[in-house]
Amino acid sequence: MKNYSIAIFGSSLREDFDKYSDRDLLVVANDFETLEKLKAEYSKDDWSISYYTYSKLKYLAENGSLFIKHLQNESKIIIDKKDKLKKILNEFKPKNNYKNDIQDCENYFDIIRAIPKTNLGFAWFCDSLYAGLRNYLVFKNAENGIFEFSFIKLLNGLKKQGKIKQSDVETLMELRVVKRNYREGVLDELPSLSFIQKVIPIVKNIGILETVKIIDSLTFQNLVDKSIIRKKFNPYQRLRLVEGYYCSQELNIPELKKIISNPQFYASKMKDNDFTLDLLSKIKKRHATTYIKNSGVIAKTKSIIIK
Repeated sequence: MKNYSIAIFGSSLREDFDKYSDRDLLVVANDFETLEKLKAEYSKDDWSISYYTYSKLKYLAENGSLFIKHLQNESKIIIDKKDKLKKILNEFKPKNNYKNDIQDCENYFDIIRAIPKTNLGFAWFCDSLYAGLRNYLVFKNAENGIFEFSFIKLLNGLKKQGKIKQSDVETLMELRVVKRNYREGVLDELPSLSFIQKVIPIVKNIGILETVKIIDSLTFQNLVDKSIIRKKFNPYQRLRLVEGYYCSQELNIPELKKIISNPQFYASKMKDNDFTLDLLSKIKKRHATTYIKNSGVIAKTKSIIIK
């Protein structure tokens, strides 16, 4: 394999790294075939892998993506054939403002204004909330010329502003624990209804979710059916809604887990209405033949791993 770059980045290089932090690895190459080979090789070592072609990473850099700023601030290059990654990072300049990005972050939360009342549904909400909240706070800080990517430091910034209390910081930090358990399939430690009810008032006070409803699975599924195509959701929102639909039924469908567990690769496919509706159709068909009577997670669902 020629012309590829490998870099460690993110929380694994920070002093606040702990067992709930991701071990992030960046893989960059000229072509998807090389990316797939490198991804397969490094996945064996429990890395959380982000992979891009050089052209895609350069495009992100030229458009002021804060992911590139994240790499610029918090990465350690391990392999870099011809210094191609180093050149992209060195040439990066942030945007003059991030108002549109902040608006996109605020719009993202539309998908979690309703939560399916299942154990996996609660975990899906927490994981989706964590991802959205972290991005929102990163962009809000960037708008003021502050480039911070540590979740705990972002929350402490809110505390200094008087928007949340120390007890709120501690509660929101638990989202990282939920995210880790959810993505690794530790299904006997998923969040409870009481935890969700504890989180909701905090995010309301932050101002990102004015209304949140906990609804039964069927109502949630009907809501997704009616809105996923009609509303102008972006591909990533669509993918997370399909994931929520899946979690509302607590199913085990390996071919769908593969799609849902790799949002970076499959999100672009969600631009296609037929592809999106076909995923929902497959979930419905499987649910019709694999009905789970219990309201909680049972042995049949222990193999579910959604990343």
